[in-house]
Amino acid sequence: MGKFFKAFIITLLLIVIFFFGIIGYFLLKNHIENPRDFFNEVVESDNHLTFLLLGVDNLDVKNAENTRSDTIMLVNMDLEMGKVDIISIPRDTYAGLEGYKKQKINHFFNYGGSELTLQAVNTLLDTNIEYYMTIDYKFVQEIVDTIGGVEVNVPVDMVYSDPWADPPLEINIPAGLQTLNGENSIKFLRFRKGYKDGSDLSRVESQQQFVSAFIQKIKKPESLIKTPLIMKSYDKYTISNIPFSKIVKSGLNVFKFSSENISMQTLPGVADYKNNVSYFFVNEKQTDELLKNMGLK
Repeated sequence: MGKFFKAFIITLLLIVIFFFGIIGYFLLKNHIENPRDFFNEVVESDNHLTFLLLGVDNLDVKNAENTRSDTIMLVNMDLEMGKVDIISIPRDTYAGLEGYKKQKINHFFNYGGSELTLQAVNTLLDTNIEYYMTIDYKFVQEIVDTIGGVEVNVPVDMVYSDPWADPPLEINIPAGLQTLNGENSIKFLRFRKGYKDGSDLSRVESQQQFVSAFIQKIKKPESLIKTPLIMKSYDKYTISNIPFSKIVKSGLNVFKFSSENISMQTLPGVADYKNNVSYFFVNEKQTDELLKNMGLK
């Protein structure tokens, strides 16, 4: 998985967190039978949230058969400090699980979805992570269309073609201020080649611009009244066992988060071959040190 898609997943994560803050506020005011009890549950929940984030490039994550997770990330959030530590787990990581032969870790999603993948990660890292969130980037596309698009200033002519992608990727967005629909929003976020300075910084700035514009748009009353439609999109494109109170608390603290407080590292290890198959082999000592520094061991 390229850096551009990992950065996109982080952008997507921040959007989802903010979205849950909006949803939580909406439900708290309108649909929770015992709002005081729910509010107390949110307040009393831990200020730390650790979960496995799985990115699946599939139109229906709930019925995704013969699908492997494209992105596997361990996310550790400090809600009080607004800090996020992310460990990217290469999808070719050599991993085992009782009852299964050792293989690439992303294969476990095909066998047992999010829960089995979480078990494989916990076995690999010797951790006890409880929660997961599996998400399809189409979630953002559908939300953007629901709220009527997002206005951004496209910094350069974005032209890119990848006929070998599945599905084929064609990007053709002219420079200038414009309202992007859902499909072009995804293309805008995925575009990485063609920025004038040739750096990753310009792409990150574009993603930040989109997130900011998205947040401003979804806060408007005309967007909030479409919350039920957005909830349908969430149900369609995500799977998670994170308690709703914890996600709402994350959403309500979203303004504490910034890109400067997001740390992303790759699981320590080395790429090599075994039986003529390429794998990523974890460095157990360095991984233990990394997890201890994150407070996960």
